[in-house]
Amino acid sequence: MVIEAGVVTGYVIAWAVRKARRAAGRLDGEVDAAIDAGLDKLHEVVAGKLIGHPVLNDLEEEAAATAVGDSHISELTRQQVELAVTAAAGKDDAFARAVTELVAAVRAGEQAGGQSVLGHGGVTVAGDVDIRADHGAAAAWNIGTVTIGRTSGDPQGPGRSRD
Repeated sequence: MVIEAGVVTGYVIAWAVRKARRAAGRLDGEVDAAIDAGLDKLHEVVAGKLIGHPVLNDLEEEAAATAVGDSHISELTRQQVELAVTAAAGKDDAFARAVTELVAAVRAGEQAGGQSVLGHGGVTVAGDVDIRADHGAAAAWNIGTVTIGRTSGDPQGPGRSRD
């Protein structure tokens, strides 16, 4: 069975960060209990399958640092979680079915409640998003290097002087 390991990983990371923020006392009081319950169950299934895997400790440590604003979940940790989930699902069809069903349940809760969860390379959003830029600015949900302003109409080519 093929699973969306990147989505599972995104939800597991979201659970870890939300848990750490609750512990740090900074979680928004408007958190949807149904989504929390779905994330809790997904984490329980994944953590139960990956019990003893060192990446779970790495994820918890990075999430705790994220909760106090000191860090973020590293790309390496995200990749390791995704690989571990993919490997586990490849060896255990019951696990693959369980995480697939739990992802569907969390997505349904998001759509009902207008929540969003960050995943690798994108964001799942249920509800409206409005991103704007004005006065020559750039706006995006996720953006790479941006140059704002004018460039010279005659850029200096190789071997040419600026004189």
